[in-house]
Amino acid sequence: MNMAGCYKVTTNCIRNLITEHFKDGKSIRTREKLVKVSHSTVFAIIKRWKLRGTVENALKSGAPHKLTPRNRSFIMHKSKKNPRLSAVKLTTELEKKICNKSKP
Repeated sequence: MNMAGCYKVTTNCIRNLITEHFKDGKSIRTREKLVKVSHSTVFAIIKRWKLRGTVENALKSGAPHKLTPRNRSFIMHKSKKNPRLSAVKLTTELEKKICNKSKP
């Protein structure tokens, strides 16, 4: 199941084009029609550009995931197969699986 957002991402090329039109002094509605994006998107891009000086996406904070999606599905499969399996036993089975995969 994919949990990614279902919104349209504006490319950096279009963002740069919007900022160039802004520097030329064109209005938000004119920029909206030229680039074919909504005026709220144009306004948000200009606001971000004024605030940070760039149109690039900001780095996301937070720790990386401990498990890969494959290992997560392995744990889900094992726990559905045997619901009484303890967390300690699940961990040891996962470690065995990982160790066996890494050995040549």
